[in-house]
Formats: sequence, structure tokens, C-alpha cells
Amino acid sequence: MRPFEEAVASELAGLLRAGVPTRGVHITVREMVVMRIERGPLGAREVSDAVEAAVRAACRVVRELDAPDELAEIVCRSALEAVRGHGGETARWLTEATSAAYAVLDQLALERPEDPTWRWLARRVQRQ
Repeated sequence: MRPFEEAVASELAGLLRAGVPTRGVHITVREMVVMRIERGPLGAREVSDAVEAAVRAACRVVRELDAPDELAEIVCRSALEAVRGHGGETARWLTEATSAAYAVLDQLALERPEDPTWRWLARRVQRQ
């Protein structure tokens, strides 16, 4: 697991334990992704990696802490909003970032075919 993924998972677990409302989770994830994007050399790979790590962390928290499935959707939307809202150079890699989020959700759907939620969420992300 990568450090950013671990940081997001840890933050999400803390937010869940504290009972932070959806809006707080949304803002926190968006800000974490923006800060991650701003730290290093900016390219499609770095942007996609940040989104992928955030979504992977959310999926892990959902599975490990039995958190609501909606957490993955909130994190996915927040991460993609961070890319879209960052503007300039970053926004042009929104398609790659969306593909990275879809890939994580699609993989989880393949691992859990009995749970249609993941397939549904992956399709929603793909259409964005």
C-alpha cells in the first residue's frame, strides 16, 4: 500500500469514528487530493495515482470497517471534483483520473460479484 492511500484510509477511519457528516468527508478528501496533486511534478500519472489511491482507500475502509458503501461514492466524487476543480494543467487529466477510479471499482466488482453495488458505482463513474 502506498503512503497516500494509507493516509486517506486512516483519515477516513477517523472521520467515520468521529461521526463526521458526509459534507465533512467530502471536503476532507477533496483537500487531501488537491494537496497531493500540488506536492509533486504534475502529470497524468500523478493525478491518476492520487485519485486511484483515494478510491482504493475508501473501498478498503468500506470492507474492513463495514462502513456504508456510499463512502466509496463520496470519496470517488470528491477526488474527481478535486481534479476538475484544480483547473489548468490538472483538469486536462480528468479523463485519466476517471478511468483510474473506474478501474479500482471495477476490480472490486469482480472480486465481489455477489454485491451489485460495486458494479453499479463503477458504471456511474464511467459515465462521468
